[in-house]
Amino acid sequence: MRSFLLATLRAGRGRALPLLFLGLAALALGDFDSTPLATLRNAQFDRYQRHMPRARDEEPVVVVGIDSQSLVKYGQWPWPRDVVAELVRTVLAGEPHALGIDIVFAEPDRFAPQALAKRFPGFPADPTGGPDRQLAGALATGPAVLAVVGVANALPGSRQPHKPLPALTDSDPATPLLLTRFPSALASLPELEQAAAGEGMINATLDGQRSTSERGVLRRIPTLAMIGEQPFLSLPLEMVRVALGDAGKVAVDSNAQGMMAIHVGGYSLPTQANGELILHYGQAKSSYYVSAADVLAGRHPPDTFKSRFVLIGFNSTGLQDSTVTPLGELLPGVDIHAQILESLLSGTALKRPGWMPMLELASLLLGGLLLIAAVPALRPRYATLTFLAFALLMIASGYLAFAIGRWLFSGLSIVLLLAPVFMALLSVTLIAADARRRNAETSLQLSREAAARTDGELDAAQRIQTGLLPDPASRFAGETRFAVAALLEPARAIGGDYYDCFMLDAQRLCVAIGDVSGKGIPASLFMAISKTLAGTLTRSHQDLAAAICDLQQELDRENPEYQFVTTFIGILDADSGLLEYVCAGHDAPLLLRRGKVSRIDTAAIAGPPLCALPDYRYASARMQLETGDVICLFTDGVSEASNGQEMFGSERLATALATSAVNLPLADRASAIRDAVRGFEAGQPPFDDLTLLLAGWYGRPSSER
Repeated sequence: MRSFLLATLRAGRGRALPLLFLGLAALALGDFDSTPLATLRNAQFDRYQRHMPRARDEEPVVVVGIDSQSLVKYGQWPWPRDVVAELVRTVLAGEPHALGIDIVFAEPDRFAPQALAKRFPGFPADPTGGPDRQLAGALATGPAVLAVVGVANALPGSRQPHKPLPALTDSDPATPLLLTRFPSALASLPELEQAAAGEGMINATLDGQRSTSERGVLRRIPTLAMIGEQPFLSLPLEMVRVALGDAGKVAVDSNAQGMMAIHVGGYSLPTQANGELILHYGQAKSSYYVSAADVLAGRHPPDTFKSRFVLIGFNSTGLQDSTVTPLGELLPGVDIHAQILESLLSGTALKRPGWMPMLELASLLLGGLLLIAAVPALRPRYATLTFLAFALLMIASGYLAFAIGRWLFSGLSIVLLLAPVFMALLSVTLIAADARRRNAETSLQLSREAAARTDGELDAAQRIQTGLLPDPASRFAGETRFAVAALLEPARAIGGDYYDCFMLDAQRLCVAIGDVSGKGIPASLFMAISKTLAGTLTRSHQDLAAAICDLQQELDRENPEYQFVTTFIGILDADSGLLEYVCAGHDAPLLLRRGKVSRIDTAAIAGPPLCALPDYRYASARMQLETGDVICLFTDGVSEASNGQEMFGSERLATALATSAVNLPLADRASAIRDAVRGFEAGQPPFDDLTLLLAGWYGRPSSER
């Protein structure tokens, strides 16, 4: 698996995988809204607004709020329509540019004589027509605009509103507009519609990201939509159109991709292709709010509303339609209408035209190709700095575009999508650097070995090292309770592996295997010290774990090169078959029992290599062998032997151990396993020293029991 990954990274001189990642990044950017990264992009756009909110220096809008004070004085909502009529009449008497009512009066007044007559037979009729007619009369006294709500499905009481946009001019009439469409709407009573100067939508497009338990984040608002087959402006834009009178012509700029901008008289706003406005929010203010109760009480002079846009809406915790803005504020819906009015009058809105995704795609491809060309030629440190500089450039470009023209450029999305490309490139660079380092170390080591061999020192070291290793066949000649076989083949002239086997007394057999970090002369010296100390301390201690702890202390006492050694040491009771063992960072031995191979469980007591953690307290474990069991101790020169594509692995080792002939001596079985490893390498140079130790327990002869 490791070789496959390395081959994949190196394919095409290390550029094939980054190019694949770049292609996938381009596809993801093309459908970015469908990916989880869309949430991060929206958050980045919100961060732009939080750092640079829209200035709200002027106050062209007054909001008449139906707040808690008003509810206390006039009772719970809905109020009688004659009270609402008085509120409308009072505001319109101040001669505002237009009055927008962010409320839908879809049902007749519950206090109307007709409604009361149904509940109280004999109730006298009202010759004036009731509160609804009073409200209609109040609406007719000035430029009043009612609210409508487009609905996706026909609901009881929904219908087609009566006051659509009178005329709409399209710069590209040959291409149909990609507007949001509603089959029906909730609108006020026809009598009220006829009296009003216009009707505007109060629909909003909430983002799927849930910022609070109440609502999503409101970033986009439809400026123009279709209800049935008729166009309707949003409530704020309809108010401006009504205020301008004959000069309030509505026109849209469009192309094949959809809408680009909407014009109301001399005012205009950029839009998305579907006619939605990306609103640039300003900080919430309370200075333009007045209480409906105060207006009805006459506490505000008529000049308060003169030549201003007035909105009537809810501003009470129990009634308001709360919305979360990108600034993190929780605002009533009527405040959103006020901000749209301010944006239209100042011509300020956020812009993300159809060519912006193409610009981002071009930046992604250009940046990715530059990284693919530059990173492999740089050192890892400079390659990382190059990517960080590019990331900062992209993120800064997003802020700069927002500051200059309120353009929404997602530099962060480009950085996130290019991160896998850079990581693949950096991996190739690091692998190449590591390969160069290994080649340099190998060349240096070979030169040192050649020099040592010239002086005869390396040959002498090999003879000494070989002489330190015991010969199990001669050492245990005539032994019938157990058998031991071992072999060691260094990857170079000398190595850092060792094995040992000796009797602690007439009953206990000690077997050990170890692997010193590194190769060559330093490893061989440390190996000799480790083997000698292990044998000495094991003989002098009754407690195997304590012996290993002392061994670590002695090895770590003078270790200027910070070398370490992995080892497995076991003590076998030759009579009973009880095996006590300690494992210090070494591979768990294999156990051949009744033709099946398993690993000896060392997980509970396995510790780090000796000298890795000087104060570590090693523990021992015990297991009971059965007659005929064979344990196989090995180093990573066996399990990690490679043919250039994959490693030999413990599974192949287990197979070789299981298939070796049972009737062969252990020495021949060890040789057969060694031959299987060398055959697997297929001529490849050895990965590391190859060391094997096989120990079989046969129990005491029946005559001695």
